[in-house]
Amino acid sequence: MTPFPLILLHHAGGSAKVFDALIAALPPQIQPIALDLPGRGRSWREAPATTADDAVDRLARQIGRIDGEFAVFGHSLGAYLGLALASRLEETEGGVRCSTLFASANSGPVGAVLPFEGSALLTDDEEIFRITAASGGAVPRQILEHPQLRTRAANLLRADFALSASFLGKQRRIVTEADIVVCCGSDDVFSAQQLEQWRLNSTSRTEIHRFPGGHFYLEQDAGEVAAVIADHLAAVRR
Repeated sequence: MTPFPLILLHHAGGSAKVFDALIAALPPQIQPIALDLPGRGRSWREAPATTADDAVDRLARQIGRIDGEFAVFGHSLGAYLGLALASRLEETEGGVRCSTLFASANSGPVGAVLPFEGSALLTDDEEIFRITAASGGAVPRQILEHPQLRTRAANLLRADFALSASFLGKQRRIVTEADIVVCCGSDDVFSAQQLEQWRLNSTSRTEIHRFPGGHFYLEQDAGEVAAVIADHLAAVRR
């Protein structure tokens, strides 16, 4: 059987490296495809996207080589981009389709509240890092203590926060036909009610799984997360 493609979309300020442990834990019947948003990883020379439409345009081009169905695992900001991508592809006749969105470490978008005002995107770097930490994703100390890396991290976070604001401003109520499997660390900042709101964005099934850990539970419990992914995709392919 041909491996089932799983698109991996990372969090604000991050890169596809956040999925290294998960990729290592996935079974061979799943083909992980970890994508970097522009401005980081293999796309570090590109200007960061600041709107959801621009980011999804790029993602849609990147997955053009996929034939048939695929799934998306979107972590934090990546969960919103995965929803936008799945919905966009459903508007295109004869194209590829997302069968399942694994929405990781984020609130359902309908009732989501950004942890900053619009003006926060123009504030100093320290405020950007404070907002990030309050959202459960503190920037590592080695980056904060390196002047060039610190500035680069702040600029990427500003762009990604603008991208989040763009999505919630225009697309928070979009709906997909894909199943939504919500995954979240038990110590993350999101309440049960916030996770339940993902049900409002799918016309298909929605289920919720909690794992030990915080916002980056993926790094400490990759095996259990991989098992949930594999079990769900096996059922989809039957």
